[in-house]
Amino acid sequence: MSDLLDHDTCEPGVTWTTGNVAEAFPGVFTTLGFTFIHEPTDRAVRTMFHRLGVYTSAQVGTRERIEDQFFTAFAGRAATNIDQFRDVAGLIPGTSASAVEQQLFGYVRPETVNHNVYHRYPAIAAKAPYAIATLPRRHDAMFADLRRWRLAQLRVLPDADEPTALRLLADARRRFEDIMELHMVVAFVSSGLADRLAATLARYDLAGLEARLLSGVGSDENEVANDLWLLAHERLPLSEFLDRHGYHGPNEGQLSGICWREDPSPILARLADLRKITEDSPRAPRQRSAEQLRIRREAAAELAARTGRLRGRAITALTNATARFLALREQGKAGYLLAFDVARAAARRAGDHLTARGVLAEPGDVFHLSYQQLTGRPDGDHRDLVAERRARYQERLDLRLPSSWVGVPVPTKVAEHTVPEAGEQQVITGLAASGGVAEGRARVVRDPATTDLDDGDILVCETTDPSWVSLFLVAGGVVTDHGGMLSHGPIVARELGLPCVCGTNDGSRRIRDGQRIRVDGDQGKVEIL
Repeated sequence: MSDLLDHDTCEPGVTWTTGNVAEAFPGVFTTLGFTFIHEPTDRAVRTMFHRLGVYTSAQVGTRERIEDQFFTAFAGRAATNIDQFRDVAGLIPGTSASAVEQQLFGYVRPETVNHNVYHRYPAIAAKAPYAIATLPRRHDAMFADLRRWRLAQLRVLPDADEPTALRLLADARRRFEDIMELHMVVAFVSSGLADRLAATLARYDLAGLEARLLSGVGSDENEVANDLWLLAHERLPLSEFLDRHGYHGPNEGQLSGICWREDPSPILARLADLRKITEDSPRAPRQRSAEQLRIRREAAAELAARTGRLRGRAITALTNATARFLALREQGKAGYLLAFDVARAAARRAGDHLTARGVLAEPGDVFHLSYQQLTGRPDGDHRDLVAERRARYQERLDLRLPSSWVGVPVPTKVAEHTVPEAGEQQVITGLAASGGVAEGRARVVRDPATTDLDDGDILVCETTDPSWVSLFLVAGGVVTDHGGMLSHGPIVARELGLPCVCGTNDGSRRIRDGQRIRVDGDQGKVEIL
């Protein structure tokens, strides 16, 4: 199974990236983690394009060659096939391959050329409007059902026998694919809407206003932030908080990660900081949300004054649609994490039974079996196989992939990443993702569970996921290596009113922990002071 996690051959002309997908599935896959999501994720993308009329029914289904897949792994880390997405973008009216590459992955390669074809336009015109119009309602309904289902299954699993645990694992995989399909539609549509909004604003000399217009859109993150504050102020029991948000946690994008439900110590360690935030403080989550909503309304008024009433209404409608789909992006991420949480619990329960039967040395070894091996109810002694895979997993933890590459990547070891000497590279550039300027001490964070931020520190990292929200509540600004306007970090930064520069590529390696820096979220610059 190592060939699934370490491809050593690939056609030399195929371009891959860790952008965006590294945010959804950060870190290194175990064998079970990758085989659980690989085929469902690729199938979900193809089914999504079929529902929109972009693909024919013959183009739905998994592909054997990695060059034909949208998603795979190199050196155990998630990677996306940029060329596949660019090919699809060329079939879609109202966008371009470069626009999709910019919105989804945070950059556009200068050597690329857009090539649009039109033969799928009739099918898209027939199918896409209905699919998009009904999507928000279907998305909300599926998310609510996942919440109910998760709680019900978590009550069953502690006493489940092996067949029941494996049945629930398969059910979780099916539900993961279902929500991922809707999530992919949301990601693609929101990308197109955001690109159209940016282009429209630029025509009226309002470039950059989109960051303010897309503040205060509301997302699942707001509820996590507010409930954390309520928990800190003893207005919400821990059990209720974990029922609502316990599927989050360090390394939550990996099936083998330990979520808050299993170990709440990472959030309990943050409560003292949150207790210092009073209810009427501008830093309180509800106050932050209200302020961002005010900023959004102010930006909308500026837009109306510049464009006139009739044109302003059309742009406002476009802004509202973009904001709605942005909120759905965060809801979709929470949705597949709900499926992950049940899958995680089911796998651990199956690991209990396999350990009792002598197949594994300990329950956690279950994550080094493949999904196919596990659901086939393995017999015999698998301890040597697991030991080999665990050792390879540990080796991969010390490897990093480039942000993009052609063909087969050349991983580098963490120790090989050099930090510039003081006085070098004083200005780091990225994407202006959330407005404002903040100055403070840089805290370069690799593991949010083991990092302490003081009030006003600047959070610097490769990427973020929902388990980082407690750090956002303390931080004065955010700098990320990966992502674009529609990535997790920028969305949460805008919701909480934090200056954010994303897509710096290697900012977390060029900035030293403890340095004083200035983050300019309006200009997309980070100065090392």
